[in-house]
Amino acid sequence: MGLLQKIQGRLLHYESPSRQLQQAHFDAARRLAQAQFQLADAELTQRLWQDVADRYLDVDRILNLLYGCWFQTDPVAMRAADAEFHARREQESIPGVFEHC
Repeated sequence: MGLLQKIQGRLLHYESPSRQLQQAHFDAARRLAQAQFQLADAELTQRLWQDVADRYLDVDRILNLLYGCWFQTDPVAMRAADAEFHARREQESIPGVFEHC
């Protein structure tokens, strides 16, 4: 019975790739906010930005989470800031009436 419960538990905890990517951005923004704003540790901040680059995370998205969200520890505020960022980015990608000319 233990194996069956373990399998069911894993199925119930599925996270989509987009959710995993969002979580990676949130985690990076939280660590950067702590290093940059709370600890004022330039070396740690530089290493964390290098980690962002190494993992090919979206720098603009992380900057939005750092400066567009007051509380990086609040998951609701982070999701709201991220949704606003994606809406703005989508709006910017829609061509204007005369841009095709």
